[in-house]
Amino acid sequence: MVIHDPAAAFSLELIEADMLCLEDMARLCAVSPEWVRARVEEELLAATWRDGACFFSSATLWRARHMAAIERQFDATPALAALVVDMSEEIRRLRERLAFYEAAAD
Repeated sequence: MVIHDPAAAFSLELIEADMLCLEDMARLCAVSPEWVRARVEEELLAATWRDGACFFSSATLWRARHMAAIERQFDATPALAALVVDMSEEIRRLRERLAFYEAAAD
């Protein structure tokens, strides 16, 4: 993604730098802290460790919310939910690339 507005780039940087703690992540995903901790241990969610505590980015929040929804709606295992989220993100990226190439061809 190309950002032409320097102020917008700065605000995106602040959002990414503002990390969520485990409890906030669980609350925002409507799951238990144990649910989040288990997905981190299974390496399905990325965490940054500082002083023995794990913190999460906004991108990981998006991923966790979608994983939790897929697990609830389809009674999916954590690994399957992570795979579905990975594939959904890949499809989104491919659609963006296709739109870019189609626009360039015009």
